[in-house]
Amino acid sequence: MSLPVIATPRLILRPFTPEDLDALHALWTDPWVRRYLWDDVLISRDRAAEALRSALAAARDGIGHWTLRAAPDGPVIGDCGFQFVDQSREIELMCCLLRPFWGRGLASEACRAALEYLWASTSFERVHARADLPNQDSIRLMRRLGMSHESAGSRLVSYVLARPVQRSLRGSR
Repeated sequence: MSLPVIATPRLILRPFTPEDLDALHALWTDPWVRRYLWDDVLISRDRAAEALRSALAAARDGIGHWTLRAAPDGPVIGDCGFQFVDQSREIELMCCLLRPFWGRGLASEACRAALEYLWASTSFERVHARADLPNQDSIRLMRRLGMSHESAGSRLVSYVLARPVQRSLRGSR
């Protein structure tokens, strides 16, 4: 199962492809992005290639990642998507944006589009999200998405969102 291209009012979400490696490596090594995404480690191109391969493999299960672009042929300004949590069948929502695009509601827009896809196209019953405790922007994002606090450790806070309940139109007039 391959992921679709998703258009929102301000973004194009394009599924990761092997050709995205250089753009993703640049995104993931940006000092503001890697601060929380990679625990401020400057990852190698090989490590980025490994992460990309993992995301492409997950797409076979109906989940994966999209690059975020402001225009169809525009540069990559971020990414959003899902990955498996450790070795479980639970999934985690992830999103990152280059700093010039922060504070515009683009992360919320991308995450909502990804979640709509997830609920419409897969059977997953819930999705998790985690953030470093100092990453208050991501914590606020999880709350805006309607996620519920699940747990907090010394470094990370976890939130969860259950599949929305489908309302039946039977019997209503």
